[in-house]
Amino acid sequence: KKVAIIGAGPAGLSAAHYLKLMGYQVTVYEAEEKAGGMMRYGIPEYRLPYDKLDKDINYIKDLGVEFIFNTHVGEDIAMKEIEDKYDAVFAATGLHNGRSTRIPGTEHNNVYQAIYLLKKITKGEEVPITERIVVIGGGNVAMDIARSLARLQKKQFGEVDVLVTSLETEDIMPADQEEIDEAREEGVRFEPGRGPKEIVVNEDGSISQLCTNCCVSVFDDEMNFNPSFDNEDIKNFDCDMVVEAIGQGGDNSYLDD
Repeated sequence: KKVAIIGAGPAGLSAAHYLKLMGYQVTVYEAEEKAGGMMRYGIPEYRLPYDKLDKDINYIKDLGVEFIFNTHVGEDIAMKEIEDKYDAVFAATGLHNGRSTRIPGTEHNNVYQAIYLLKKITKGEEVPITERIVVIGGGNVAMDIARSLARLQKKQFGEVDVLVTSLETEDIMPADQEEIDEAREEGVRFEPGRGPKEIVVNEDGSISQLCTNCCVSVFDDEMNFNPSFDNEDIKNFDCDMVVEAIGQGGDNSYLDD
């Protein structure tokens, strides 16, 4: 039996490994030029060294798993063609699309998704960098981009001015405490427990501030995500670049109805 796997991230690699050990012929289709998915194109190398990642990937290759890189399913090869060619298909395309707060001002060209910037950083590509940056989000992705931008600021400007703000207060921020502590050690500042209201833009078109209000609670009585705010408690944070790191979504456009 032959199995096609779409995506060479953690799920696709794991499936390829176990299916091959069970005796299946396995082919992995990957849009990027290397395997690893978010482990390679999302997690900075200081957190996950790529030589360690390659060691595991090379072991899977040595089992006889075939990899086809630089191939977008739905663009470079039709989904129907894969379905016809294989006995089963496992879709493991992950969550590579960032989610936006959609507050006024997010359409500005100096507002970025953390996932987009991390991908460019991990590929060694040049990324936009300014002197005053606000990151919206309280998870590990927010810590990854905050620390990465802090390092780039330090290199380019000689000092760090990165502020992280999140709905959650620090005691319930989803990021690992170790990540928060290490971000502080690199000069990142925190203003937790605040909700983004608006990105304020100057008359010349540049970003001026992120306007926030106090987040009174993140969850309702049934523990559903349903934040409430105190609109009397407003704080504005000076910045010229905003990065959103509030979660990710998948692109399943290659699948029909």
